[in-house]
Amino acid sequence: MSVDVIGILELISMADGLNTLDAVVKESPVTILKAEPINPGKYLIMITGDVASVEAAMGIGVIIAGTSIVDHILLNNLDEQIIPSIKSCRVPEEWDALGLLETSSVAAAVEAADMAVKEADIHIVGILTGNETGGKALVKLNGTIGDINTAMSSAVEMLSNKDQLYRDIIIPGPHVDIEGYICGN
Repeated sequence: MSVDVIGILELISMADGLNTLDAVVKESPVTILKAEPINPGKYLIMITGDVASVEAAMGIGVIIAGTSIVDHILLNNLDEQIIPSIKSCRVPEEWDALGLLETSSVAAAVEAADMAVKEADIHIVGILTGNETGGKALVKLNGTIGDINTAMSSAVEMLSNKDQLYRDIIIPGPHVDIEGYICGN
């Protein structure tokens, strides 16, 4: 299945999260990419499908979730690297520079990753969204130092404007001894 639309709802309540998930899938035919509790006691919902179905599902999701929403996005024309990068970390063969975007929400991380990869010739190494992040998310990018600077500049500006940027770091020429740890070795 080719995924080019994603809807993400991030809620502060796990109970509200399950209730919202039920309403979302009842509203329209969408595919659940991820639905799970994440620390600290939040609930993450990621869905895909055709644009109209995801829009309808997200619309009802926002209404049902109400004040429990931490963050939410609906992205069309999603870059093909996004979904595989959420599911697993991919270690590149060569490292010139490593860009790190630490965000306050998962939705913001996915939006930043999509923006970054569209700005320059870079690769997404991974998007860390699980319980080990304490409710934050981490986007790991690889490319030349110039491309990483270009890609991160746009993403950092967007995240700052949304008050979702926690940290942004560029590591030129990561040392060979840390390369195995970038994907959590």
